[in-house]
Amino acid sequence: MFRPTSAQLSSVSSAHDALPSPIQTSWPLSIDRTLSVPVGVQLRGQLEYGIACGEIPRGARLASVRELSHELGVAHVTVAQVYKELLARGLIVTQRGRGTFVADVPAGSESQDLSPLRALLEDTLSQAERAGYSAAQIAETLNVLLARGSRQQPGCLVLLVGLFMDATSAYARDLQALLRPGDVVEAVTLEDLRAGGQMQRARAEAADVVLSLAHRLSETRSLLPGLSVLPVGFIPSVATRSALAALSPMTRLALVATFEDFLPTFLTGVKRFAPLLSDIRSTHVQAADLSAVIEWAEVVVYASGSEVIGSLTGGRPTFEYRHTIDPRDVEQVVLPALETRPRSALQPA
Repeated sequence: MFRPTSAQLSSVSSAHDALPSPIQTSWPLSIDRTLSVPVGVQLRGQLEYGIACGEIPRGARLASVRELSHELGVAHVTVAQVYKELLARGLIVTQRGRGTFVADVPAGSESQDLSPLRALLEDTLSQAERAGYSAAQIAETLNVLLARGSRQQPGCLVLLVGLFMDATSAYARDLQALLRPGDVVEAVTLEDLRAGGQMQRARAEAADVVLSLAHRLSETRSLLPGLSVLPVGFIPSVATRSALAALSPMTRLALVATFEDFLPTFLTGVKRFAPLLSDIRSTHVQAADLSAVIEWAEVVVYASGSEVIGSLTGGRPTFEYRHTIDPRDVEQVVLPALETRPRSALQPA
Protein backbone atom coordinates (compact mmCIF):
# COMPACT_ATOMS: atom_id res chain seq x y z
CA MET A 1 0.00 0.00 0.00
CA PHE A 2 1.31 3.43 -0.95
CA ARG A 3 2.05 5.72 1.98
CA PRO A 4 3.04 9.39 1.93
CA THR A 5 6.57 10.02 3.12
CA SER A 6 7.15 11.58 6.53
CA ALA A 7 8.31 14.74 4.78
CA GLN A 8 5.05 14.92 2.80
CA LEU A 9 2.90 14.48 5.88
CA SER A 10 4.93 16.94 7.91
CA SER A 11 4.52 19.59 5.21
CA VAL A 12 0.78 19.53 5.92
CA SER A 13 0.62 18.70 9.62
CA SER A 14 3.97 19.49 11.24
CA ALA A 15 2.44 21.88 13.76
CA HIS A 16 -0.67 19.81 14.48
CA ASP A 17 -1.31 18.66 18.03
CA ALA A 18 -0.85 15.05 19.07
CA LEU A 19 -3.73 12.75 18.16
CA PRO A 20 -6.56 13.02 20.66
CA SER A 21 -7.76 10.15 22.82
CA PRO A 22 -10.37 7.96 21.09
CA ILE A 23 -12.91 8.69 23.84
CA GLN A 24 -12.18 12.28 24.83
CA THR A 25 -11.96 15.62 23.11
CA SER A 26 -9.70 18.59 23.74
CA TRP A 27 -12.02 20.85 21.73
CA PRO A 28 -13.21 23.57 24.14
CA LEU A 29 -16.95 24.14 23.98
CA SER A 30 -18.10 27.54 25.21
CA ILE A 31 -20.97 29.96 24.82
CA ASP A 32 -20.27 33.65 24.20
CA ARG A 33 -23.39 35.52 25.29
CA THR A 34 -22.00 38.85 24.06
CA LEU A 35 -22.51 37.70 20.45
CA SER A 36 -25.79 38.03 18.61
CA VAL A 37 -25.51 34.41 17.44
CA PRO A 38 -28.15 32.21 19.16
CA VAL A 39 -26.85 29.84 21.82
CA GLY A 40 -28.00 26.73 19.95
CA VAL A 41 -26.31 27.89 16.75
CA GLN A 42 -23.06 28.49 18.65
CA LEU A 43 -23.13 25.02 20.16
CA ARG A 44 -24.03 23.28 16.91
CA GLY A 45 -21.31 25.13 15.03
CA GLN A 46 -18.61 24.27 17.54
CA LEU A 47 -19.57 20.59 17.63
CA GLU A 48 -19.83 20.44 13.85
CA TYR A 49 -16.45 22.10 13.35
CA GLY A 50 -14.82 20.04 16.11
CA ILE A 51 -16.00 16.84 14.43
CA ALA A 52 -15.03 18.01 10.95
CA CYS A 53 -11.50 19.03 11.95
CA GLY A 54 -10.84 15.88 13.99
CA GLU A 55 -10.63 17.55 17.40
CA ILE A 56 -13.60 15.41 18.37
CA PRO A 57 -12.49 12.11 16.79
CA ARG A 58 -14.74 9.66 14.99
CA GLY A 59 -16.16 7.14 17.41
CA ALA A 60 -15.70 9.46 20.41
CA ARG A 61 -18.44 9.40 23.04
CA LEU A 62 -20.10 12.78 23.51
CA ALA A 63 -21.46 14.17 26.76
CA SER A 64 -25.11 13.40 27.37
CA VAL A 65 -27.71 16.10 26.82
CA ARG A 66 -28.01 16.50 30.58
CA GLU A 67 -24.22 16.67 31.11
CA LEU A 68 -23.63 19.23 28.36
CA SER A 69 -26.62 21.31 29.45
CA HIS A 70 -25.22 21.50 32.99
CA GLU A 71 -21.62 22.15 31.88
CA LEU A 72 -22.48 25.08 29.57
CA GLY A 73 -25.48 26.45 31.42
CA VAL A 74 -27.66 25.91 28.36
CA ALA A 75 -31.27 24.79 28.38
CA HIS A 76 -31.80 21.03 28.13
CA VAL A 77 -34.13 21.46 25.15
CA THR A 78 -31.50 23.52 23.29
CA VAL A 79 -28.82 20.83 23.60
CA ALA A 80 -31.35 18.14 22.65
CA GLN A 81 -32.27 20.07 19.49
CA VAL A 82 -28.60 20.49 18.53
CA TYR A 83 -28.01 16.75 18.93
CA LYS A 84 -31.15 16.06 16.86
CA GLU A 85 -29.84 18.27 14.03
CA LEU A 86 -26.38 16.66 14.08
CA LEU A 87 -28.01 13.22 14.10
CA ALA A 88 -30.11 14.13 11.05
CA ARG A 89 -26.96 15.24 9.22
CA GLY A 90 -25.19 11.97 9.98
CA LEU A 91 -22.46 13.53 12.11
CA ILE A 92 -23.40 11.65 15.28
CA VAL A 93 -25.15 8.39 16.15
CA THR A 94 -26.95 7.17 19.23
CA GLN A 95 -26.63 3.70 20.75
CA ARG A 96 -29.34 2.64 23.14
CA GLY A 97 -27.95 2.17 26.63
CA ARG A 98 -24.49 3.43 25.66
CA GLY A 99 -24.85 7.06 24.67
CA THR A 100 -24.15 9.40 21.77
CA PHE A 101 -21.06 9.04 19.58
CA VAL A 102 -19.40 10.80 16.66
CA ALA A 103 -20.26 8.85 13.52
CA ASP A 104 -17.47 6.72 12.13
CA VAL A 105 -16.67 6.05 8.48
CA PRO A 106 -19.03 3.20 7.50
CA ALA A 107 -17.13 -0.05 7.80
CA GLY A 108 -17.11 -2.21 4.71
CA SER A 109 -19.88 -0.36 2.88
CA GLU A 110 -17.38 1.67 0.86
CA SER A 111 -15.08 -1.25 0.06
CA GLN A 112 -15.14 -3.22 -3.16
CA ASP A 113 -16.08 -6.91 -2.93
CA LEU A 114 -12.84 -8.75 -3.69
CA SER A 115 -14.31 -12.27 -3.62
CA PRO A 116 -14.62 -12.48 -7.47
CA LEU A 117 -10.96 -11.48 -7.81
CA ARG A 118 -9.97 -14.06 -5.21
CA ALA A 119 -11.85 -16.79 -7.08
CA LEU A 120 -10.25 -15.73 -10.37
CA LEU A 121 -6.73 -15.87 -8.93
CA GLU A 122 -7.37 -19.20 -7.25
CA ASP A 123 -8.50 -20.66 -10.57
CA THR A 124 -5.46 -19.23 -12.36
CA LEU A 125 -3.14 -20.59 -9.67
CA SER A 126 -4.67 -24.07 -9.97
CA GLN A 127 -4.20 -24.01 -13.76
CA ALA A 128 -0.56 -22.95 -13.39
CA GLU A 129 0.12 -25.74 -10.87
CA ARG A 130 -1.52 -28.33 -13.15
CA ALA A 131 0.72 -27.10 -15.97
CA GLY A 132 3.75 -27.97 -13.83
CA TYR A 133 4.93 -24.58 -12.66
CA SER A 134 6.34 -24.35 -9.13
CA ALA A 135 5.01 -21.98 -6.48
CA ALA A 136 8.27 -19.99 -6.67
CA GLN A 137 7.97 -19.60 -10.46
CA ILE A 138 4.34 -18.49 -10.16
CA ALA A 139 5.16 -15.97 -7.44
CA GLU A 140 8.14 -14.53 -9.34
CA THR A 141 6.15 -14.15 -12.55
CA LEU A 142 3.21 -12.58 -10.74
CA ASN A 143 5.49 -10.04 -9.05
CA VAL A 144 7.00 -9.07 -12.42
CA LEU A 145 3.55 -8.60 -13.95
CA LEU A 146 2.36 -6.54 -11.00
CA ALA A 147 5.44 -4.30 -11.11
CA ARG A 148 5.06 -3.81 -14.86
CA GLY A 149 1.37 -3.07 -14.51
CA SER A 150 1.86 -0.49 -11.75
CA ARG A 151 4.24 1.43 -14.02
CA GLN A 152 2.00 1.34 -17.09
CA GLN A 153 -1.43 1.94 -15.58
CA PRO A 154 -2.62 5.50 -15.06
CA GLY A 155 -3.85 6.60 -11.65
CA CYS A 156 -7.22 7.05 -10.02
CA LEU A 157 -9.47 10.07 -10.30
CA VAL A 158 -10.55 11.64 -6.98
CA LEU A 159 -13.35 14.20 -6.86
CA LEU A 160 -13.29 16.51 -3.84
CA VAL A 161 -16.54 18.35 -3.04
CA GLY A 162 -16.25 21.58 -1.04
CA LEU A 163 -17.95 24.90 -0.39
CA PHE A 164 -15.79 27.54 -2.11
CA MET A 165 -13.83 26.86 -5.28
CA ASP A 166 -10.70 28.76 -4.25
CA ALA A 167 -10.41 26.93 -0.94
CA THR A 168 -11.47 23.54 -2.37
CA SER A 169 -8.87 23.84 -5.13
CA ALA A 170 -6.22 24.48 -2.48
CA TYR A 171 -7.41 21.42 -0.53
CA ALA A 172 -7.18 19.41 -3.75
CA ARG A 173 -3.60 20.52 -4.38
CA ASP A 174 -2.59 19.58 -0.83
CA LEU A 175 -4.27 16.18 -1.19
CA GLN A 176 -2.69 15.59 -4.60
CA ALA A 177 0.78 15.86 -3.04
CA LEU A 178 -0.02 13.00 -0.64
CA LEU A 179 -1.42 10.51 -3.16
CA ARG A 180 0.20 8.00 -5.46
CA PRO A 181 2.00 9.09 -8.62
CA GLY A 182 -0.55 9.33 -11.40
CA ASP A 183 -3.58 9.92 -9.16
CA VAL A 184 -5.48 13.11 -9.96
CA VAL A 185 -7.63 15.20 -7.61
CA GLU A 186 -10.32 17.47 -9.05
CA ALA A 187 -12.26 20.10 -7.11
CA VAL A 188 -15.97 20.81 -7.35
CA THR A 189 -18.31 22.82 -5.11
CA LEU A 190 -21.75 22.00 -3.77
CA GLU A 191 -23.08 24.88 -5.85
CA ASP A 192 -21.52 23.30 -8.96
CA LEU A 193 -23.35 20.06 -8.19
CA ARG A 194 -26.66 21.88 -7.72
CA ALA A 195 -26.32 23.88 -10.92
CA GLY A 196 -24.58 21.31 -13.11
CA GLY A 197 -27.30 18.66 -13.21
CA GLN A 198 -26.50 15.58 -15.27
CA MET A 199 -23.13 16.91 -16.38
CA GLN A 200 -21.84 17.13 -12.82
CA ARG A 201 -23.49 13.81 -11.98
CA ALA A 202 -21.56 12.19 -14.85
CA ARG A 203 -18.37 13.81 -13.60
CA ALA A 204 -18.93 12.30 -10.16
CA GLU A 205 -19.78 8.88 -11.61
CA ALA A 206 -16.51 8.92 -13.58
CA ALA A 207 -14.47 9.39 -10.39
CA ASP A 208 -12.93 6.41 -8.63
CA VAL A 209 -13.40 8.06 -5.23
CA VAL A 210 -15.69 10.95 -4.26
CA LEU A 211 -14.78 12.89 -1.12
CA SER A 212 -16.78 15.42 0.86
CA LEU A 213 -15.88 17.69 3.74
CA ALA A 214 -17.14 15.76 6.74
CA HIS A 215 -19.65 18.35 7.93
CA ARG A 216 -21.18 18.54 4.43
CA LEU A 217 -21.40 14.78 3.85
CA SER A 218 -25.17 14.53 4.16
CA GLU A 219 -25.68 17.42 1.75
CA THR A 220 -23.21 15.97 -0.76
CA ARG A 221 -24.84 12.55 -0.68
CA SER A 222 -28.25 14.09 -1.22
CA LEU A 223 -26.94 15.70 -4.42
CA LEU A 224 -25.28 12.45 -5.56
CA PRO A 225 -27.84 9.77 -4.61
CA GLY A 226 -26.64 6.23 -5.06
CA LEU A 227 -22.97 7.16 -5.24
CA SER A 228 -20.40 6.27 -2.62
CA VAL A 229 -19.14 9.44 -0.92
CA LEU A 230 -16.47 9.35 1.78
CA PRO A 231 -16.03 12.06 4.44
CA VAL A 232 -12.71 13.77 5.11
CA GLY A 233 -11.96 16.17 7.92
CA PHE A 234 -9.78 19.24 7.80
CA ILE A 235 -7.43 21.15 10.06
CA PRO A 236 -6.09 24.71 10.03
CA SER A 237 -3.17 24.85 7.61
CA VAL A 238 0.43 25.22 8.67
CA ALA A 239 0.49 28.72 7.16
CA THR A 240 -2.58 29.73 9.18
CA ARG A 241 -1.23 28.39 12.46
CA SER A 242 2.19 29.95 11.89
CA ALA A 243 0.75 33.35 10.99
CA LEU A 244 -1.42 33.43 14.13
CA ALA A 245 1.40 32.26 16.39
CA ALA A 246 3.67 35.00 15.04
CA LEU A 247 1.33 37.86 16.02
CA SER A 248 2.41 40.16 18.83
CA PRO A 249 0.24 39.84 21.96
CA MET A 250 -0.44 43.60 21.59
CA THR A 251 -1.98 43.25 18.12
CA ARG A 252 -5.48 44.59 17.52
CA LEU A 253 -6.93 41.71 15.54
CA ALA A 254 -10.15 41.69 13.52
CA LEU A 255 -11.85 38.42 12.56
CA VAL A 256 -14.21 38.44 9.60
CA ALA A 257 -16.38 35.35 9.14
CA THR A 258 -18.19 34.46 5.94
CA PHE A 259 -21.20 33.25 7.91
CA GLU A 260 -22.31 34.81 11.18
CA ASP A 261 -22.96 31.33 12.63
CA PHE A 262 -19.23 30.58 12.36
CA LEU A 263 -18.12 33.53 14.54
CA PRO A 264 -17.91 31.68 17.91
CA THR A 265 -16.01 28.77 16.39
CA PHE A 266 -13.74 31.11 14.44
CA LEU A 267 -12.90 33.02 17.63
CA THR A 268 -12.18 29.81 19.55
CA GLY A 269 -9.82 28.56 16.82
CA VAL A 270 -7.87 31.81 16.65
CA LYS A 271 -7.44 31.94 20.42
CA ARG A 272 -6.10 28.41 20.35
CA PHE A 273 -3.21 29.31 18.06
CA ALA A 274 -2.70 32.84 19.40
CA PRO A 275 -3.53 32.43 23.10
CA LEU A 276 -1.79 35.64 24.21
CA LEU A 277 -3.94 37.91 22.07
CA SER A 278 -6.56 39.78 24.07
CA ASP A 279 -7.65 42.64 21.81
CA ILE A 280 -9.86 40.83 19.29
CA ARG A 281 -13.03 41.99 17.57
CA SER A 282 -15.13 39.73 15.38
CA THR A 283 -17.71 40.41 12.69
CA HIS A 284 -18.95 38.88 9.46
CA VAL A 285 -18.81 39.94 5.85
CA GLN A 286 -22.41 41.17 5.72
CA ALA A 287 -22.39 42.97 9.09
CA ALA A 288 -23.14 46.67 9.41
CA ASP A 289 -20.02 47.21 11.55
CA LEU A 290 -17.62 45.58 9.06
CA SER A 291 -15.93 48.82 7.97
CA ALA A 292 -15.59 50.08 11.54
CA VAL A 293 -14.02 46.84 12.78
CA ILE A 294 -11.53 46.81 9.89
CA GLU A 295 -10.65 50.46 10.49
CA TRP A 296 -9.93 49.70 14.17
CA ALA A 297 -7.74 46.67 13.48
CA GLU A 298 -4.02 46.38 12.89
CA VAL A 299 -4.33 42.89 11.38
CA VAL A 300 -7.35 41.27 9.69
CA VAL A 301 -8.02 37.54 9.45
CA TYR A 302 -10.90 36.40 7.25
CA ALA A 303 -12.60 33.05 6.72
CA SER A 304 -12.55 31.15 3.42
CA GLY A 305 -15.16 32.56 1.08
CA SER A 306 -14.56 36.18 2.14
CA GLU A 307 -11.61 36.96 -0.12
CA VAL A 308 -13.21 40.32 -0.95
CA ILE A 309 -11.98 41.51 2.45
CA GLY A 310 -8.49 41.78 0.99
CA SER A 311 -9.59 44.79 -1.07
CA LEU A 312 -11.18 46.55 1.92
CA THR A 313 -8.36 46.56 4.45
CA GLY A 314 -6.43 49.60 3.19
CA GLY A 315 -3.05 47.89 3.15
CA ARG A 316 -3.31 46.34 6.63
CA PRO A 317 -1.71 42.91 7.04
CA THR A 318 -4.45 40.47 6.05
CA PHE A 319 -4.55 36.70 5.71
CA GLU A 320 -7.07 33.89 5.30
CA TYR A 321 -7.88 31.36 8.00
CA ARG A 322 -7.24 28.54 5.52
CA HIS A 323 -7.64 24.83 6.22
CA THR A 324 -6.23 21.69 4.64
CA ILE A 325 -7.37 18.07 4.45
CA ASP A 326 -6.52 16.21 7.66
CA PRO A 327 -3.51 13.97 6.82
CA ARG A 328 -4.89 11.35 9.24
CA ASP A 329 -7.89 10.97 6.95
CA VAL A 330 -5.60 10.71 3.94
CA GLU A 331 -3.92 7.78 5.69
CA GLN A 332 -7.01 6.13 7.17
CA VAL A 333 -9.76 6.91 4.65
CA VAL A 334 -8.52 8.07 1.25
CA LEU A 335 -5.58 5.72 0.62
CA PRO A 336 -7.44 2.54 1.69
CA ALA A 337 -10.32 3.54 -0.62
CA LEU A 338 -7.93 4.05 -3.54
CA GLU A 339 -6.33 0.67 -2.91
CA THR A 340 -9.66 -1.07 -3.60
CA ARG A 341 -10.33 0.78 -6.85
CA PRO A 342 -9.05 -0.35 -10.23
CA ARG A 343 -6.84 2.36 -11.67
CA SER A 344 -8.92 4.02 -14.39
CA ALA A 345 -7.80 5.20 -17.81
CA LEU A 346 -8.06 8.88 -16.93
CA GLN A 347 -6.38 11.75 -18.65
CA PRO A 348 -5.22 14.40 -16.15
CA ALA A 349 -6.86 17.79 -16.75
